[in-house]
Amino acid sequence: MARHDWAAAARAFEAATRATPDDALYWLNLANARRHAGAFEAAEAAARRLLALEPGHVLGQQVLGDVLARQHRYADSAAAFAALEAAGTQEPEAMARHASMLLALCRPREALDVLIRALGVNPGVVGVHVIMADAFRDQGLKREAVECLKTVLALQPHKLEALCQLSFEKRFLADWSDLDADIDAIARGLSESPQQRARVVAAFATLSLPLPAALQRVAAAQESAACAASARLLPPLDDAARAKRAARARVRVGFVSYDFREHPVSQLLVEVLEQMDRSRFEVVLYSSGPDDGSALRARIAASADRFVDIRGQSDADAAARIRADETDLLVDLAGHTRGHRLGVFAARPAPLQLGYLGYPGTTGASFIDYFVGDAIASPLAHEAQFSERIVQLPGCFQPNGRWRPLPQPMSRAQAGLPEDAFVMCTFNHTYKIGPQAFDAWCRVMRRVPRAVLWVRESNGQLHDNVRREAARRGVAPERIFFAPHVPYDVHFSRLALADVFVDTWPYNAHTTAADALWAGVPVLTLPGESFASRVAASLLAAVGLEGLAMGSVEDYEAALVTMATDPDVLPGLRAHLVDNRLQLPLFDTPAYTRRFEAALATVWRRWCDGLPPAHVPSTDIDLLPPPATAQAA
Repeated sequence: MARHDWAAAARAFEAATRATPDDALYWLNLANARRHAGAFEAAEAAARRLLALEPGHVLGQQVLGDVLARQHRYADSAAAFAALEAAGTQEPEAMARHASMLLALCRPREALDVLIRALGVNPGVVGVHVIMADAFRDQGLKREAVECLKTVLALQPHKLEALCQLSFEKRFLADWSDLDADIDAIARGLSESPQQRARVVAAFATLSLPLPAALQRVAAAQESAACAASARLLPPLDDAARAKRAARARVRVGFVSYDFREHPVSQLLVEVLEQMDRSRFEVVLYSSGPDDGSALRARIAASADRFVDIRGQSDADAAARIRADETDLLVDLAGHTRGHRLGVFAARPAPLQLGYLGYPGTTGASFIDYFVGDAIASPLAHEAQFSERIVQLPGCFQPNGRWRPLPQPMSRAQAGLPEDAFVMCTFNHTYKIGPQAFDAWCRVMRRVPRAVLWVRESNGQLHDNVRREAARRGVAPERIFFAPHVPYDVHFSRLALADVFVDTWPYNAHTTAADALWAGVPVLTLPGESFASRVAASLLAAVGLEGLAMGSVEDYEAALVTMATDPDVLPGLRAHLVDNRLQLPLFDTPAYTRRFEAALATVWRRWCDGLPPAHVPSTDIDLLPPPATAQAA
């Protein structure tokens, strides 16, 4: 269609199929038109009719696989593409699509097998190398992922998305070669005019780069715009529906996440969901991710009034379900992270839509009304960083609770550490570690001979690079220690062996910083301008240690040297955390839940009063009375 009026094209081909029901070409064109119009279920029906007329039709099978993928029916889509290959059609683009479905099903080895066959057909197809990078990444093979992305850029030198992802994967390996040039190229690409700018779909990868917040917002906005491109906007509520919603005794709050499983988002949130006041709020969880069979999955499902599995539903169908459920506040827990369903939000199924907890920055989306933060992590002076209006929770925005295991006795020797060392622990993912932070740690180690650095072993391929970088900075490689993955309860016992958690910038420790504070380990941070760089400062304020948020790199280093050399400093910090662990506001779930509920009630009241979304400072949030059960107790 010259005018891309796919709905009109679909109507024309519908008429053609009624007139000539056995013409396969008409059914193919109908399936394709419906696909482009976003009518995926109808497109599937047309494709299946075509395949009934001509089994094994190559284009028909490809359209079928694609529309099943767009309905998030990954297993069915993978089967459709596998059938195409089994019939003898080896088209690299379709094989890449097949592999992407296998990745969505967490089957990277099988995906890699498909991709290797595709390369045998044509090694120059960019999409095959892109998906192959993902397949290697999902198996922890970062070096191989890096090489695939280098191939992508060799084939398409201006593919900005690939450059963002390449920089990200290299940082997992502590490979900082060409980092400054990469940052400059990404910044230039994001600074271009909208007409010239290449679409970037790696917004998350930009959060750990020292980019201006305005450019990170551009990256997020481009990704959100791509999610919304095929969305079918639901009609706004009429006056009767608005009045009905406003008159209800309970506000219906829906949470959408891929991560209702053993995952930090669920770990942080589960106690809040369990303790929300059911006389005021009804909680519905919309799960788009896998059931991992974990105890946490079962617990979080039980925490809700209703738990709805939207796997296998298209964005349009999931949005229609949420609208039919009369959800008032719809909360996105993913942002631009893996498995997100921002396409559902783009249809506007709920009157108010909020971003919360799972993504440390703006979504850049016109269809997300509020960003839930706090006065430290998201001051209103930073409003230009956000496409959303900021609602500031009183206190820290991040829920934590008292669910973490308590550290048990463990010796440093058991963890492979020297007993008499000053142990600086950095258990962040290594993609957050940049050369500036590493420079600072090495300068401290040169000044403090007994200091060592304890690095999380986020993958098995980073050891040589980290040790090499230490040696370049005049630090003996044997002063770097690595912490492999251990069971969750053992992790806290081991973590408590550190003297200090040294934070990264511009992307702080978030859940990981709270873990350290719970284990009794002080966190030293350097807040910046972005939300991602200010979370640890908010956490420290919530445990009464705001003085550990430094104002400069020089102050950060000086504080570490003082901790290492003044015998009176660390014991006091540790005693404050350990002795007051169960009383610190950061871990007080009941109090946090009342603040969170008050923020939800405040924005909902504005909507009920006919007011548009607006920034809500923490001082404007009035706490609700405690639940009736709490009053009775």
